[in-house]
Amino acid sequence: MMKLFRQLNPYQIVLLSYGTIILIGTILLMLPISVEGIPSLTFIDALFMSASSVCVSGLSIFDMGNNFSTFGQIVVIILVQIGALGIMTITTILAVIMGRRIQLRDRLLIQESLQRWSVAGVVRLVIVIVKMTFFFEFVGGIILTMVFWSDYGFTAIYYGFWHAISAFCNAGFDILGGNNISNYILNPIFNIVLLLEVICGGLGFAVLLDIFQKRYWKKFGINTKIVLATTFILILMGTVFTFILEYNNENTLAPFNIFEKVMASVFLASMSRTSGFSMLDMNSLTEPTLLFIMFLMFIGGSPASTGGGIKTTTLAVIFAAIWSLIRGRDDVVIFERTVPPIVIFRALSIFFVSASVVFLTTMFLCLTEDIPLGKIFFEAVSMFSTVGLPTGTVNEMKPSSRVVIIFVMLMGRIGIISFGMALVIRKKKPKIRYPEDKFIIG
Repeated sequence: MMKLFRQLNPYQIVLLSYGTIILIGTILLMLPISVEGIPSLTFIDALFMSASSVCVSGLSIFDMGNNFSTFGQIVVIILVQIGALGIMTITTILAVIMGRRIQLRDRLLIQESLQRWSVAGVVRLVIVIVKMTFFFEFVGGIILTMVFWSDYGFTAIYYGFWHAISAFCNAGFDILGGNNISNYILNPIFNIVLLLEVICGGLGFAVLLDIFQKRYWKKFGINTKIVLATTFILILMGTVFTFILEYNNENTLAPFNIFEKVMASVFLASMSRTSGFSMLDMNSLTEPTLLFIMFLMFIGGSPASTGGGIKTTTLAVIFAAIWSLIRGRDDVVIFERTVPPIVIFRALSIFFVSASVVFLTTMFLCLTEDIPLGKIFFEAVSMFSTVGLPTGTVNEMKPSSRVVIIFVMLMGRIGIISFGMALVIRKKKPKIRYPEDKFIIG
């Protein structure tokens, strides 16, 4: 068994680790003590909930507050925490605590899971990541506890920290039951805390560390600048589009005053990219708004973050490449730095393969489900991007469709390129290079 394990490449080990955690979560969620008020979960339902938790999709086919016991809710939030931090991060911390030496192979696995260029300093980075995660979750938990205290008393402590973990991990689960979370849509403190938790979780640990260490824009690394600029632009665009398109919608923003409309618009624009927390009824939004939300979901978070999607840096590189082509420039430049051709190639590959996965998933669901195309397309994008905005469509799907969605969520969480490398047997690079020729494009 160990010999077979050593033959696996880092991508295959990461995929196998996620699969193992999902199966363990499935077994725990199938236990009768995990639910209340409903029969024990079937294997497919438990598998779906476990995969949604580990992949931090946040999509639940049950009411987390009313249908899951405290034991079941704790299992879900632990799976969310493991899925967000990454399997290798958790195992590395356990090894450090037990005083074990981290071998080179383990460091390579950590490097891959954190999407680092080098193995140098990865163990120290893991320790910093865990400290950073617990800091954000602890501070957010304290503030949310104070928000919930007047309504729930001592139970607010449990609710506060549970939702702080769910927010920072960009899972989007809530356990308030029914639509009770919508009661806090106009609470500024609740909105700000959830926004900061979700945005910081979606920026990526490397970016957060760079901000903490350097603190000035001019000193930031190129990756940090791209992530911050792209994130700001996407949130701003999402806010403006939502505000304009939903301004007179009686079922969403129309009943609010200007300040409340802006607050709700910012919340939806921020949550649509990564977390899936929803204060507005998704089925009441106009179709143009839903279409733009799909664009935001497809982009997702940033590299090495708790968010999914093709990532903000991928979008920035593609747009920079297009702009350079239009201007007739040979080099692609972002913030006075030339983008290497391999990075452009990787960005275009991620975009094309991700779009193909969404297309094929949509086509499969159209063949197997009697659901309108618009809703199926929305769910396909949401699941691939591990956003999980609740529309209720998944509840109507057959078990076979849910199994396909589980694989799509796993692709989105691990990363489409990493997932492909885990499945494809890589051969040695050929020593022969063929001559270049001219091709007609466009």
